[in-house]
Amino acid sequence: MKCQKCGADIPEGKIYCEQCGAAIQMVPDYSPDDDIEIGTEKEETKEEPASTVTPEQSKGKKRRYILCAFLLLAAGFLAFQAAYSLIGNRANAAEDDEVQEILLLAEPTFSIAPGTYSHTLQVLISHEEIADGHIYYTTDGTTPDAESTLYNRKVYIDEGTTVLRAVFIRNDGIQSMEADGTYEVVFTYPDEPVFSMPSGEYAESFYVTISAGEDSKIYYTTDGQEPDRYSNLYTGAILINPGLTVLQAIAIDEENRESGIEEVIYHVTEPVESEEEVTW
Repeated sequence: MKCQKCGADIPEGKIYCEQCGAAIQMVPDYSPDDDIEIGTEKEETKEEPASTVTPEQSKGKKRRYILCAFLLLAAGFLAFQAAYSLIGNRANAAEDDEVQEILLLAEPTFSIAPGTYSHTLQVLISHEEIADGHIYYTTDGTTPDAESTLYNRKVYIDEGTTVLRAVFIRNDGIQSMEADGTYEVVFTYPDEPVFSMPSGEYAESFYVTISAGEDSKIYYTTDGQEPDRYSNLYTGAILINPGLTVLQAIAIDEENRESGIEEVIYHVTEPVESEEEVTW
């Protein structure tokens, strides 16, 4: 590098001339005209080439854009309509269920809960609106309706299995939900009476006692007739006299259920009268 002032050689790394002491100019002199010329060159290079798209092609693109927009709008409308229809159907179904629930009145009630019992039952059927309608019922498991038995008294349920079903029908024709219950009545019967003396032949008169369950009464006969609740009530030992006696007995409990009839046959030898010679 040479000094701009005196032309002397300046060693590398020096920032001043050792010959004349002038400072070294590291940056070339700035000229605004150079910037103008450079800017002009850049602008010339940025010019875009002339478009090659024809007016017909431009119109075609616009048509495609319009068609796509229309298809998207139609698809959105159809999706909205389907969703609205689905929601409407669900709402209508919910309304129908609510109306149906309102139309069905509360079910009748039974005075005795369904279950298994050891005695006969008399079931009362009631409804909160009984003053404005009637109750109909069946006991054979069939569905009750206005043609079924009209309820106007207690329903008697006897031994065995009974399926009781009932509905309430208001005077305006509105029907209640159905009430139903299964009743199982299983009777327990008293044991047969037991005699203290078995059947047989005896040489002389004797007493016989009869026993049965403590909650049962014993009725008996000695003439061969079958006993019932109207026969002789057993209260103590029975004297068996000479001759033939057919003793039968039955036990009847507090529920008026009867046992089987038990029978014994006694033959007591008649006494022989001795003949004595009478002297005068």
